[in-house]
Amino acid sequence: MNSKHLVEEYMLLANVLIAEFIKPFCGPKTLLRAHADMDEDKKIELREFFNKIGMQGNKINLTNSTTLSNSMETLRYSKDPEDIAKFNVAVRAIFGHLEAAKYVTINDHMKSPDKFSHYGLNFPEYTHFTSPIRRYADLLVHRLTTICLEHGPKTGLFIEKIDYSQYAENCSEKSLNSKRASKACQRLFHCLLLQKSGA
Repeated sequence: MNSKHLVEEYMLLANVLIAEFIKPFCGPKTLLRAHADMDEDKKIELREFFNKIGMQGNKINLTNSTTLSNSMETLRYSKDPEDIAKFNVAVRAIFGHLEAAKYVTINDHMKSPDKFSHYGLNFPEYTHFTSPIRRYADLLVHRLTTICLEHGPKTGLFIEKIDYSQYAENCSEKSLNSKRASKACQRLFHCLLLQKSGA
């Protein structure tokens, strides 16, 4: 594991630990990053694709988030250059079939804890905490964390009138719009590049 991967792992761990820390104090207002499981039709499509390119068997196990995570980690840290190439192909294929992650409060999905887990990262609870200079959701989580540190069990009294589910919905919408804009820009500049090259 190189230094870049080490930083990534520590950032993921920080996000998980903060989610676990604020949940007992914030209760239903806990702001999380949720990611739904793939539906079965998409898993069937992926299995067919992997079979066609010679990655059949248990190279990529799509049974659940744990088996998928283990499969990807095995490929990612393999010493075989062919496995590294397969990892890159698998990442692109899987990302194309995943639902978009979104921000939620536990209150939104109180009856189904699996609804606020993060399928792609294989975490039962996950939030965004490590990038406050580029995401508003991280600032919200920083504020919740500060309130939890200052007031502990009394945190609920200080946040009871704040509608974090509305914040979650707004952050999800802005995040999705940002991704759409990014893809549209990529397509535009690809077209301009091809036009300029005379292709």
